This record gives sequence, C-alpha cells and structure tokens, in this order.
Amino acid sequence: MLRTLLLIFGFAGGGFCPWLAALKPLMAVFLAYMLTVVFLRMRVSRETLTLRHWFVLVTNLTLPLLLWQGLLLCGVPERFAQAAFFTAVTPTAAAAPVIVNLLGGSISFATVGFLMSTLCISAALPFLIPPVLHRPVWGELPSVLTDGSLSLWESVPTFLDWLGAQPAGLILGRVFFVTLLPMVFAILLRRKFGERARAWGQKLTPSTLYVWVGLVAIIASSAAQSLKDHAAQFPTSDVWWVIVIDIALCIGMFALGALLGYPKHIRECSQLLGQKNTSYTTYLAFACDAPFAALGPAFYVFFHNAWNGIQLIFYKEKPKN
Repeated sequence: MLRTLLLIFGFAGGGFCPWLAALKPLMAVFLAYMLTVVFLRMRVSRETLTLRHWFVLVTNLTLPLLLWQGLLLCGVPERFAQAAFFTAVTPTAAAAPVIVNLLGGSISFATVGFLMSTLCISAALPFLIPPVLHRPVWGELPSVLTDGSLSLWESVPTFLDWLGAQPAGLILGRVFFVTLLPMVFAILLRRKFGERARAWGQKLTPSTLYVWVGLVAIIASSAAQSLKDHAAQFPTSDVWWVIVIDIALCIGMFALGALLGYPKHIRECSQLLGQKNTSYTTYLAFACDAPFAALGPAFYVFFHNAWNGIQLIFYKEKPKN
C-alpha cells in the first residue's frame, strides 16, 4: 500500500513540478545507488542457475526486436514501434525478487534471473538501440588510428574520444555507470568486508524506496516537459496509443513469463519478464534524444505495479478461504 501511494505521489509531484526535469542528470546517480544496494545484499550460487533463466533472458532480448519489426511491417508509425521496443527490452526490476518472495516463490531463483537480465541486457543495449533509432553502431575509425602515425600513448586518448562520440559508445558509457560500476563496487566491498558489507546493503534497502520515488518524480517531470515541448508532434491521441501498447505489453509479458516458468516457476518467470526496471530504459531513451520512446517505459511503471498490487492482495486473502 505504501509503495502504491508513494508511486502516485511521485508521478503527481513530477507532473506538477516541471522544474524537476532539470534534475535529469541525477537519474543515473539514483539508479547507480539503487543497484549498488541490491548487489551488496545479493546471494547467488551456480546451483540456482537453470535452463528457464536462459529461456526468459533470450525472450527478453529477441521479443523486443520482433515486436519492433512486426509493428513496422504492419504500418504502425515508427515512434510507436520505438516506444514498444524500449518498454519490452527493459531488464528485470530490482524489486522482482522481493515481490516473488511475497508471493511465496523462490527468491534465489528470482535473484539469479534479475542479475542475468541486468548484466546481459545491459551488455546488449549498446548494439540494439542504435539500429532502432536509425543510427550506426560504430563509425569509421579516424585515419590517424590506422595509418600508424601516432604512438601507443597518443592513440589511446584519440581512440577514447572516438569511442565516446559513437552511438554505441555513448550508450556503453551510460550502461557502465549505472550497472557495471555499481556491481564492481559492491563486489569489492563484499570481498573487503564480507558479511558486514551485506549487512550495510540490508540497512540501506529501505532508503531505496525513497530514492525510487525521487526517480519516478524526475521521470514524470521529464515526460511532462517532453510532451509540452513537443505538443505539436505528440498529440494526446499518440499518448493514449502508447498507454494502450503498454497495457498490452504488460499483460503479454507477465503471461508469457508464466508460460515459460510452467509448472514449477510460474511466479518467478512471470516477474522476471513482466516487472521491469523502467527507470533504466527511460533514462537511456532521454539520453539518446528519443523523448517519445521514453514514454513507453515511463508509463509502463503504472501497469506492472498495479498488477503486482492485485496479486499481493489476492495472495494474502488465500489463507482466509
């Protein structure tokens, strides 16, 4: 109940405070903090990795591309196909293991799935996003790097400058900051301090809820600002179509995940595919200058939280029957 109220407060606060859009640079910091806390308290073993984890991961990687191409082939305007792609390709939310636990499922199974989803999809996004936005993945290397005129020490900064200017390089840098850097930092802390580091993660977990609310507020404000700035390009009917797409995706993702997990891991696989870290791809869409595509994951957060709220209500009522 508290999570739902804070979600509503975050969206309302962002919608009524357009100045929060100026805080968009903090989105990466908030995401990095939340994932650091998650990585600090995670326990993962090889024994918990199953074939079903790979089924869910492959589905999460291939379905968005098929959906994007399918919508284009059906004559759907490209902006809607891009919004659908950014929503569908979003990796599993950090809260998925928590929801799975509350629904009586295996938290270790969900934790491994979350970790695989976060790392593998993050690694793939620098190569998936540029073609969807019609940008080359990599440009041609500067001639000074290929003609041998520079020494090794001179070529390194030149190469890094070139890499940072490439579409894939830009996305890779952002993915590294919000995903890989927190993971490496958490691993170093765990190796240095052992169980004490995990205890810190447990103590900091409640704070991630409020960081998440702040993130939601910035997302809502940024989305509202984008709608205002592009009012002529994004008519109200377009926004409603994105909402319809998100509802269909939410139903489809949770249902497909349940099918992949049948019969022993229905709840777990349903959450791994349906509950998404929408803040992550919303941030990437804004960073890639695709504000309309950002509306897809920005609105999706309503529907996956609503479905989980309904599940939790009915699950709590089961023992009374």
